[in-house]
Amino acid sequence: MSGEVNEPLPRMSKKKAEEWARHFTDSMARSAGVKISQKTVNPTFHECVGKNDEVAEDGRFNLDYYSRAPLKVADHAESVKKIREDLKRNGYKIDGYQEIHGENPSVILDASDPDKGFSISVRGYHPDDELFFSISTPCLLPPGATQQQF
Repeated sequence: MSGEVNEPLPRMSKKKAEEWARHFTDSMARSAGVKISQKTVNPTFHECVGKNDEVAEDGRFNLDYYSRAPLKVADHAESVKKIREDLKRNGYKIDGYQEIHGENPSVILDASDPDKGFSISVRGYHPDDELFFSISTPCLLPPGATQQQF
């Protein structure tokens, strides 16, 4: 996306966005050798807010999708490395990767799809025996809605 204020937004329903985020998160979990705990899934929809704090009235939204998967702290780094390699192999941009060793180990992976505008984060922290997954979509316009111009 070029960043023009009235550039056509990608179209997707809230239901499809949530299904896509679930599928993508489940795919990352499979890469890591873990299974998402369904009770931790938290899809959160927001109104899109523009650069100058404008909010359109055309139904546009973005989605933050959060979930967790049980995994011992000792296995966090190796599992997140597998996700990173799969993302790289599939053309995603790795925006950051950090491992902290020692008494309180952690691992942080941030990635994005530069063409579609969504971001991905996977984190593992001591003492939590789980990986945290999050996906954030760009601003999406529901099918059939007329995009408001600014």
